Parts: sequence; structure tokens; C-alpha cells
Amino acid sequence: MQHRFIVKTLALSISLLSLPFAYAKEDKVQQLEEVVISGSKEGTSIKKTPSAINKINSVTLDEKKATFVGQLLNQTPGVYITDLGNGQHMTSIRYPITTTAVYQYLEDGIPIRPAGLFNHNAMYEINLEGIDSIEVLKGPASSLYGSNAAGGAVNFLTRAAGAKPQAMIGYQRSNQGFEKYDFGLSGSTQHHGLRLSGFVSDRTGGWQQYNNADRAGVTVRHDWEINPSTMLKTVATYNRLYTQMPGSIFRNDYETRPTFSYNTFTWRKAESSRLSTAVEGNWNDGGLSTITAYFRDNTTNQIPSFFIFQAQPNAASRSCINNPAATLLFNFCGRTTDQSFKSLGLDARHRQDFLNGKLRVIAGLNIESTDMQANEVNLGVTRNGNGVYTDYTPLTTRRDYTVNVKNQALYSQIEYAPVEKLNLVAGIRYDKITYDFNNKLTPSNTTGAPSQEKSYDSISPKLGLVWNFSTSTNFYANISRGFAPPEVSSQYGGSLQAPVLKPAIYNNIDAGLRFQSADKNWNADVGFYSLIGKDEIVSFSTAPGQSTPTNAGKTLHQGIEFGVSYRQPQWDAKVNGTFAEHKYKEYQASPTLNYSGKDMQKAPRWLVNTELGYKPTQNLRLSAEVQYLSTYYMNLANTVKYPGHTLLNLRASYKWGAAEIWASIMNVANKKYADDANSSYSGVGVYNPNTQDTFSVGAPRTFLIGLRYTLGAK
Repeated sequence: MQHRFIVKTLALSISLLSLPFAYAKEDKVQQLEEVVISGSKEGTSIKKTPSAINKINSVTLDEKKATFVGQLLNQTPGVYITDLGNGQHMTSIRYPITTTAVYQYLEDGIPIRPAGLFNHNAMYEINLEGIDSIEVLKGPASSLYGSNAAGGAVNFLTRAAGAKPQAMIGYQRSNQGFEKYDFGLSGSTQHHGLRLSGFVSDRTGGWQQYNNADRAGVTVRHDWEINPSTMLKTVATYNRLYTQMPGSIFRNDYETRPTFSYNTFTWRKAESSRLSTAVEGNWNDGGLSTITAYFRDNTTNQIPSFFIFQAQPNAASRSCINNPAATLLFNFCGRTTDQSFKSLGLDARHRQDFLNGKLRVIAGLNIESTDMQANEVNLGVTRNGNGVYTDYTPLTTRRDYTVNVKNQALYSQIEYAPVEKLNLVAGIRYDKITYDFNNKLTPSNTTGAPSQEKSYDSISPKLGLVWNFSTSTNFYANISRGFAPPEVSSQYGGSLQAPVLKPAIYNNIDAGLRFQSADKNWNADVGFYSLIGKDEIVSFSTAPGQSTPTNAGKTLHQGIEFGVSYRQPQWDAKVNGTFAEHKYKEYQASPTLNYSGKDMQKAPRWLVNTELGYKPTQNLRLSAEVQYLSTYYMNLANTVKYPGHTLLNLRASYKWGAAEIWASIMNVANKKYADDANSSYSGVGVYNPNTQDTFSVGAPRTFLIGLRYTLGAK
């Protein structure tokens, strides 16, 4: 069956590309010129990159004026980012919509979080005002980037200073209580360039109860040409988020009062700081050396809405601390989760060209140490007769521990062009990850496992080729492996016995075609992939607020990704999408629950994004965007479905000298939809949708207007 899927996909790939081929004349075509960084950690023509990689350039960033990263990434084939409010999100890249640690988020090639401490919301730690372009590397990228780069890697590339001085200030506001100020300063001398980019935003009121927030971010980048062969780049980034957490709601409330929130005190506060300094030098003939030192400082404190749940029915245990002798009894429980870490890391690599550039060898090492500490307090929660959680009482300390996470890695990549039109790439990386866990409490079922040390190692190979069979079109194929070690929270967030978990391994094969017409107006790419996951770590929900991490046996992820774009002075159009299936091949969740052969949760078959833009004048642009998400199963048993949705967004912008004004209407039809739909129903016993089905409600029709003034050249 898998082979038939691949054959059909290749046939569809060729047919999708036939339309742009009709517009290309071989005597007029030009070489593909797009340059990407993420495929080899330095600027490389995409025609030499045997990977499914897409780039969101500065033109698109400028057109979108995005207030949320998903507004950009969702226009990438095979990518979907859910909006959970105030920058929070979940991601789908060659994988269902998930919180699972299968993605790597990077800033200038450096992961923004260390191994073992994945956060599915981590892109709220990116300041989009300081970003020049975004590259999405789909499929396992562990041979270069290590753990978690299994579904894909998203690399945010910071913006350098322009050649001329520039200053910018902007303001935008929506009818849903959102308000944002953004600013920028940039300047250069003969050998130095400095850019500062930042924003401050606030949300008060709006359509949803208990969902106020404020955010801020700033990025400073300094580039120094020390001498003609040596460059020094330093990037400092700070991001802050405070948000109330309205949480999800049950089915009846989703149908009748979608703006409702059960919560009045849940919140999240996250602060992240990063500093990196990279020295790059052409210090020998045909060579390029890069040494990057980096530092991270991250804190997340919260009373999360997803940890408010009903206590066990037994009255003797309604203390939220599993202590029958407790004097304080509550029907509802919660917990705080405070976590912080500091990291120091070094990435050093050297690239050397041989045989007049036909052979390129890259070798590098990465050394990183992270000190992490976590604290959790049990809460007794009070709920009123309207189902609203009104107050809480701190009880006992549930967790208090530290973990030192060490990651050492060696990696190498060889690129060889035996003939002019063919490029072969082979890569391999060895990672060793160690968790040194120290429990500050007396070990027990309620306070966690004894202090211990665990290590995981993995070898991640990659083999690929690119064949430029014409100057306008290339074919790529790739075999690669990704891995994800058990997260710290999976190992040490549970009972007295830390679960015995294996690292997840992902074996991938993909292939595709890329095309650009002679006049560069047409671009198209189409590809297929088949990704087999072994020992994927999933969180099996046993009850609201309670789950158990376990290895899932084997999963299958396969699909086709396609993108076609057209741009000329007055018109531009894009169609990007994916058709995929994600299945559990082997998953025995418990002795009585076997989900083998079932679709994975939150795995829509179709994701399609289209946009049509029109510029009646040089300064005015109008656009319409449609986002389609098909139906998916909400539970493991495949008995509860979310119907999917289609959303229409409109945008307009007008430039007048140094000033620009723009407006947007999101969800024009004011459709009710969910950004996340989940069901804990196991498929066995009585199904109660109003206690087992939960929905994170999407925003209704939203109007936004913005103004920006730029002094100096862009």
C-alpha cells in the first residue's frame, strides 16, 4: 500500500508541475537563484539543496504585517500553526497538530531552547520585528540540528542593518482590544552595522472572557567587518509575555456560548533572553570557519488552565494531594508550574572546498550545558454554581527539582558534484544527551522519583541528491533520520518510578520537483514524503488533567505537499497545501485499549491556503486569503470528529511616501470554529461529549488598522 501511495504521489507531482512548464521556453530559462541557509548552515543555492525547504522572504513579511507567526507560516506548503491566543500555538509539519516535541525552532541556526525542554508555544519567544526571513526545513533535520528536528525545523533569520540610516515607528489596533506599537532603528558605517527592532503590545477586552495579555520584544543585531576575511555578528533578543489563560470549553458551551471562560485566575508569564556571537572567517583557501557562542535565560511561571481538573470521586482523596488524612478537601484541583533554565553553548564548524569546488566537506561540533529548575504547588480550587473556577488555595509542594542537561554532538556533511547538474549530499550527526536529575523533596508517588542520571545517544544520518535536469527545474530526493529523546517533563513530572521511555526515532524518505519560469513569474514545487516513527512518545489522557507518557510503538506519516505561486507587477497568486495521513501502526495504550490502525488525533487530511493579490497602483495592494482545514478525529478511538473549517481573510495596504497605512478583516464570514478540538473519550464505555470534548475557540470577525512611518531608505 505504501508503494502504491508513492507511485500515485509521483504521478500527481508531475501533473501539478505541467501547468507552469507550459509557460517555460528552454532557450530563455535562467538558473534558480534563491539562496537558503538552513540546508547546510550557510548560504547555498536551493538548486544544490536536497531537502524540502521553503523560504518566506522579506517581501512577504512586509506584505502580511503579521500579528501572529501562523499568519506567515500557514502560507507554506505542509505547514499549519494553530492560534491559541496571545502568541500561544501548536504546530503541524508532516505531523498532526500537536504539542509533541518533534520540531526545532531556531534563530540564526541556533535552537532557541535546549534538548529535553521543548515548548510547543516556543515561537512566542521570537520577535518578528527583528526577522528578515523565515526558512522551513520539512522532515527530519537531525543530521545538522540534533534532537527534535524530526517533523521539521523553522529557522528565523535576523535582519541586518541597511546601508543607509533608517528609523521606523508604527501603531496598529483591532476591534477586539488588541493594540501594538513597533519601532526600529538602523545604521551602518564602513565596517559596522547596527539594527534595533522591537514592539510593545497589549490586549484588553475583546470577544473572549478572561483573555487579556501584554507582550514586548526587542532584537539588537551588530555586524562588524573586522577585516576583509573576518566578520563578527552579535544578536541579542529579549521577549516577554504575560497572558491570562481562558482555556478550552466543553461542547455544550462551544455550541451555545463560545466566548465563555471557566477561569478567573489562570495565567502564564514567560520571559526569554538570548545572546549569540558568531565569528566567521575565510582564513584559508576554499575554507570558511564559524564559531558561535550563545547564552539563553528563560523563565516560565504559570497557573495553567489545562491543569485545572476535577478531583477523584472518592471523598477521602479530594485533597488534591493524594493524602486521605488531609484536612482540606476540594472537589477541584490545580497546580502551579514554575520553570526556569540557563544555557551556555558553543557551535564550531569548518567548511572546506576541494576539486575546484566540486567537493565540499563540513565538520562541526556542538557543546551545550543547561541548568534547569522546576517547582510545582498543588492547588485546591473552588468552583461556583455557574461552572466558573473562582478561587484557589495553595496546598503542598508537588515538585521541587533541578536537572542539568548536557548535549554533546559531532556532525559532518559532504557535498559532491560529480557532474555539473548533479549534487550529492551525505550527512551524519552523533548526539549524547544526559539528564542529571536532583529531587529536592523526599521521593514518593506525589513528589517524584529519586535523584538519578539518565543518558541517551543517537546517530542521525542523511543521504540526498539534487538533479538539475534543466536550468529551470530540479529534482531532489532525500533519506534521513530524526530523533527525539524523552522530555524532562515526561521523565520527572510523574510518580515515584520515572517511566522507562525510549528515544523516538523517525525514518524518512522524500522527493520532489522545484520549478521557476524564465521570467521568474512562476514558481512551483511539489513533493511527497513517507515518515515512519518508532517509539514515539505520546501522552495518553487517563482523565482531565491527568495523563501518562508512553512509547507508541510505530506510526506512519505520509503525504504530498504542493505550492504554486505567480507574481507580476499587478497580480500575484499562491496556492499552497498538503494531503496527508497520519496513523498508528502499532499502539497498545493499555491492556484493553489497542489503537493500532487508527488515525492519529488532530490529523486533518487536507490543509490548503490560497491568496490572490492585486495592485491597481504601485502604492496600493489588495489581497484575499482562504485557509481550509479538513475534518479530523478528536480522539484516539476515531469516534469523535471535528468538521473542519474554511476562513476568509482580506487585507489592504497603501504606501504614501514615507508613510504606510494598512487594514485587515480576519474571518470575514464570522464563522464559529475551533483552533484546537480534543476528546478524551477512549472509545469504551459511556460517551459524554459535555465532559470529554473540549474546544479552544477561534477568533470571530476581527478588524485591524495600522499606520507606519519610515524615515530613511529601506
